[in-house]
Amino acid sequence: MTPNQALYSVTSKSGKGIYASSDRLFKGAVFGRDSLEVAEDLMYIKPKLVEKIILTMASLQGENENKDNEEEPGKIIHEYRTPQVDGKPLNATSREIYERLSAVWGGDGESLAYYGSVDSTPHFVKVLAGYCQAYGMEILVKQVKLRSGKSESVLGVMDNALDWMAKHMDRSRSGFVEYHRKNPHGIENQVWKDSREFYVHENGQMASHSHPISSIEVQGLAYDAFTLAAELLPSQKIKLNDYARRLQKRVLELLWIPERQYFALGTDYDDANQLRVIKTVTANPAELLDSGIFDNLPKSEAIEYISGLVREITGTDFLTDAGIRSRALHEANLVDFWDYHGSYVTWPKETYDIAKGLRRQGFPALARELENRLLNVVRANRSYPEFVYVDARGRVLGVPTMAKTHGELVFVDSSNRPEKVQAWTVSAILAIQTQRRRLSAPKVHQTAWQETLEKEVLQHIPLVPRLRTAKELSARYPFYPYELNN
Repeated sequence: MTPNQALYSVTSKSGKGIYASSDRLFKGAVFGRDSLEVAEDLMYIKPKLVEKIILTMASLQGENENKDNEEEPGKIIHEYRTPQVDGKPLNATSREIYERLSAVWGGDGESLAYYGSVDSTPHFVKVLAGYCQAYGMEILVKQVKLRSGKSESVLGVMDNALDWMAKHMDRSRSGFVEYHRKNPHGIENQVWKDSREFYVHENGQMASHSHPISSIEVQGLAYDAFTLAAELLPSQKIKLNDYARRLQKRVLELLWIPERQYFALGTDYDDANQLRVIKTVTANPAELLDSGIFDNLPKSEAIEYISGLVREITGTDFLTDAGIRSRALHEANLVDFWDYHGSYVTWPKETYDIAKGLRRQGFPALARELENRLLNVVRANRSYPEFVYVDARGRVLGVPTMAKTHGELVFVDSSNRPEKVQAWTVSAILAIQTQRRRLSAPKVHQTAWQETLEKEVLQHIPLVPRLRTAKELSARYPFYPYELNN
């Protein structure tokens, strides 16, 4: 299946933009963060699709306070499902999921609208502002019909989303945009790494869900949302930039760990309601590379933060033949099974986010290394996987190669099987291929420190070229079979 065919398979035929996957669990379901990730990846490739995604997200914006579905005024949707998709009833699997979630999340029989994510709202503002920069401000005057039937302009939706972000910061003791579920049956970790086990302290203690939690990559999204919106909305420029500066200052003073030269994952509160830093080493901080949070810092400070992120994320704790591990390899024992956002898993979405960040910060050869791994693993898998299992040596498990090489069966202590065609994996591959086909790709100008650091890292990592033949793929990605045993 070509990337364009795969994209077609996850594209709504009824104008809802993008479904999260065309496989078992998320077929026909619209997810806020997934849709917005696709929109960001395809901003300059599929502008009409990006517009549909923006308008869909705008039309599903929260209007009321509702604890069942965790709706709040201004909040952007997390998950939206309906009994029919593009004029056809759901299959048995999708229907069971729809009915089960509706029972606990307040579905009304005609639709299920659940708002349990903190990152969709700042990501929406970031994508909308990026679209306006690329294609003009006309989209802001378009009207959308909200779920209540009320009409609202896209500009009004943006204002409401910014108000939601500002209010969350104002009432947050940490100074961050935090999440805290209201429905006891809702998602506990309301960020993209939403597995229950991901937010864990270095001593193995799970983050407390009795109080709000913050995650570092959400702060990068919020920083970009405030600064980009400030450029579009002159009357709010001072206020929005002030929120951005406050957020930037808090990230740098609280989450940077000097002795590690790396950032912490986020924050939670202990039983006495005292703020704690979650210092567990994960890939999440590297997503800051694709934000503007370092752009206006003194040069020496920016170099320290960026260099620390680059060295850590390309080191042996993270780099594999498939991309970047979700959690550092040395932290693998924090969870007693292969959690699907853990040390033995890489997500193409995250690897591509980091590749974009490396390119943005002036490291094109390192970005290309990550992109090569994504192109290879997708081709070797003959699918666009949601995530990929990797072993401690960084070898990719389960590649359906025709090679005669047979590895010993690996028993994976997990119950999670990746979706085969995940929308944000498709958009990553499309974006990489499109960028490489351009005859006049923009040349990255490196300063001395960037050139030196990139050369240093390239000397210490295994270089992976883009592999084009089946023989080459089989040699680099032999068959290491695995079986889920949970």
